[in-house]
Amino acid sequence: MKTIAKLSTHSTSHRFAWRGFSNANHTVKSTLHRHLEGVNESLSENSMRKKEKSILEEARSWGLGISGGQPVDDLQLLTDLQHFGAPTRLIDVTSNPMTALWFATENAKSKDSRTGRDRNCQTTRDTSGLLLAINIDWYRESEEGSLPQTAFKTIGESHIRRNSTFPESATLEAGVSLKKPFIVSSNMPNQRLQAQEGYFISGRLPQSQPGPFPSLDLDYDDGDPGELKKLIEESALRGKPKRIPFVAILVPAGSKTALRDNLKRTYNKTAKRLFPDHSGFVEYGKYYRT
Repeated sequence: MKTIAKLSTHSTSHRFAWRGFSNANHTVKSTLHRHLEGVNESLSENSMRKKEKSILEEARSWGLGISGGQPVDDLQLLTDLQHFGAPTRLIDVTSNPMTALWFATENAKSKDSRTGRDRNCQTTRDTSGLLLAINIDWYRESEEGSLPQTAFKTIGESHIRRNSTFPESATLEAGVSLKKPFIVSSNMPNQRLQAQEGYFISGRLPQSQPGPFPSLDLDYDDGDPGELKKLIEESALRGKPKRIPFVAILVPAGSKTALRDNLKRTYNKTAKRLFPDHSGFVEYGKYYRT
């Protein structure tokens, strides 16, 4: 908790996106990235975009992506498909570190290698989790001089209806045209997204995918824990703090139960609060009753 507080106040120029993993060995990959690997398709931005377009086309042929009798844009449709388990290039994050910590204290589950999603199987808290904070200080809701817009809101039916020449793919294409990652926020968030204070990081698939972020072209250098600890604590020092690209905090298996109890008592973080929908009840209600 102390590290989270220190990191959150490290610098006014820093902005962190948070994500929790029940298994510390989980790699930060989009579900579409995992899907292409699982079916042994060639892995490139071209193959990802081709698959993405086919998923969107098929979804619209099912009558999805409609609100108020009018279409929503591709990004909004992708956020909805992500919610129901379809493979997308979107990676879920939250602005609330306590929400991310709740997920890091979850029971570890076996992952489907093709989709990256949890299998229905025995779960355990005997596996350490991970709390990840990604510095998105490159967040820009509009162009700033020569710097491009990197944060996009989904477009609902009213905008598309008023602008008949505005293609449904325009916002998504603006994002994937960037060399670096971009942020997606839903203008039509569902109950779960609101409860979890969620949004998404996405981007073009890098030409090479080494390190902890194979789906994202993030800039960072290798470091050591001692230096990182010093950087986090230097917020109280004079001068501008050095940039921290990301922080990964191990959540030991033995501390999960105590942390989960504290999150419930102090922050009201429970399955019932974070999953206030039918699928949340089906997944958590029977076992958690929280």
